[in-house]
Amino acid sequence: MSLSKLKFEELVETYSKRVLNIATRILGDGQKAQDVHQEVFLAIWKRWHKFNGQVNWSGYLYRTTVRKALEMTKIRKFTTVDETSESFATERAPDESLKANELSMKLSKLIAKLPQRQADVFVMSRIEGVPNNQIAELVGCSVETVRVHLHRAVKRLACEFINY
Repeated sequence: MSLSKLKFEELVETYSKRVLNIATRILGDGQKAQDVHQEVFLAIWKRWHKFNGQVNWSGYLYRTTVRKALEMTKIRKFTTVDETSESFATERAPDESLKANELSMKLSKLIAKLPQRQADVFVMSRIEGVPNNQIAELVGCSVETVRVHLHRAVKRLACEFINY
């Protein structure tokens, strides 16, 4: 086995669970999260020869996972209740579970309509609970710029949600 392949396998082992958790939280669907997980690592493998040793894998994988999950929400069709995530269904009355799922689906659709940077910042801040200073490092901007993106995203989502 080549050194390159070993290093890639080490990357997958190190970050696989984190990528899957991020995708699951964004999508609320374990199967769709598995698809995103595979797409993220496949995309990296295809470009593996172009990466040098100076990659911040934690930040890179976080951003890539968020983007792939948001892309999936753009593609995903919310047609049946059978797609309801188990996390929404546990220990709730059926009508509460359905309402929670509907809200989650609406929010996912609206997040997918945001400009990419606003969507990334919103998901990291409000869904993942990442502090603004870490978001700034991950996306490569100042903390103040993160606040501006977050403010614009929240404002836009609020307006869209009212009109939804």
